[in-house]
Amino acid sequence: MELLFSVNLCKRGESFMDFQRVIVIDLASLGIGEASDANRYHSIGTDTLGHVAIRVGNRLKLPTLGRLGLGNIRFGNLINGLPPVDQPLGFYGKIHLEGLSNSPEGGIREMLDYQDGIRVTSVIDPIVKYSDDYARSIMITDYKSYISNQNLADIVAVNKDSLAFQTLHHEVISPVKGLIYMSVQGLPRAAENGSVDQYLDILRETDQHIAQVINEMNRSDLLIITSTFANDMTAAVSPTREYLPLIAYTPSNEDGQALGIRHSLADIGATIAEAFSLNYSKESVGHSFLGELLS
Repeated sequence: MELLFSVNLCKRGESFMDFQRVIVIDLASLGIGEASDANRYHSIGTDTLGHVAIRVGNRLKLPTLGRLGLGNIRFGNLINGLPPVDQPLGFYGKIHLEGLSNSPEGGIREMLDYQDGIRVTSVIDPIVKYSDDYARSIMITDYKSYISNQNLADIVAVNKDSLAFQTLHHEVISPVKGLIYMSVQGLPRAAENGSVDQYLDILRETDQHIAQVINEMNRSDLLIITSTFANDMTAAVSPTREYLPLIAYTPSNEDGQALGIRHSLADIGATIAEAFSLNYSKESVGHSFLGELLS
């Protein structure tokens, strides 16, 4: 599958359309190097993506993620086969988990929770409840406990990535507003099984699907690509404590810049909350990076 990126560059200072939809793709288990507190989690030297790259050599080909800026995140500590690009289409950075839990469940809670001024809540239900127009929160995942507690979410339970991506593409081309979340389920399974080749194959297939999503997006869409936890299959522990990738892309601004080191996955929840004009507290643990995408 070879897809071309649409080129819809906006000049700085040009007005931007309000976001009508946020699409989150969770590359679950993909870490990009030991976190600053890795020693507390027996994770010194861990580097999921870096170690996969070393093992597969020149077979690491992720053209879409590369153009979006994945290789730019590790500028100065390059990943084999994933060099930085001069003009990334996406905004890129890395995330340090704020919570002490290193589990997949803890990561997804931290990402989708935000502080609304009264309590910590999830962005999933309020998008539907408080939207001026009809909106949906669509969760394409095998996660159950946390997401199942969101009463207004449309939960699409799938156990194969082929079905998950098929559902994702169907939703992206639909005119409905709101939040779409999808987790790539094959990655954590391959990491748990220690299968480097399978992990690489899933990454490459995911890269192709992301290219298709980009071609399907509207100018008022925001795509966020991240990971809710890391699991370096070369390590003795599972999961591993690593920095997590962050890429944000919108067709309305393809002049990507660095987002730096974010100190919580809650920055994503805060960004989603601000994008949908929810009652987002500026004192929240998470700090929105929406303004950095529109400056």
